[in-house]
Amino acid sequence: MSIPESLLLRLQVEELLFLEADLLDQWRLDEWLALYTRDAHYLVPPSDIDGDTADPDIALFYIADDHVRMRERVVRLKKVGAHSEHPRSKVRHLVSNVRAWREGDMIHARSSFVVWRSKDVTSDAFVGHYLHHIVEQDGTLKIARKTCVLDMEALRPHARISIIL
Repeated sequence: MSIPESLLLRLQVEELLFLEADLLDQWRLDEWLALYTRDAHYLVPPSDIDGDTADPDIALFYIADDHVRMRERVVRLKKVGAHSEHPRSKVRHLVSNVRAWREGDMIHARSSFVVWRSKDVTSDAFVGHYLHHIVEQDGTLKIARKTCVLDMEALRPHARISIIL
């Protein structure tokens, strides 16, 4: 019995998303960045608009990074001088309910997430869903765009997004 193509695609996408979560949990940020294309974007829209369709050119996003800013974020987070993340937070990324489908050469994925951040006797849970745009480059899946849509009405005063969701 052969495996349906849709199931195989979902398993490949899950493997990529689970690897991404594991690299972030282990603070292996350079390896995390290597999962992305050179023209990638990492986005966290505000929670008061429809994050699935929000446009960073129109709305003010919490985070709207292109690949250059993603690299700068990684460099900054690894520095001792990164006060918000030194010592670094303990984080745990949980990814579930992964759905994947193809549209031409683009693979789209939607999944649910919870990211726990613990630091300085405070724990925060960021809950929402991811929207990934994934492409195949040289036989490897790469992330071209990641949007983290928060299902939270607001960020609490101490729940700043100083980690990568």
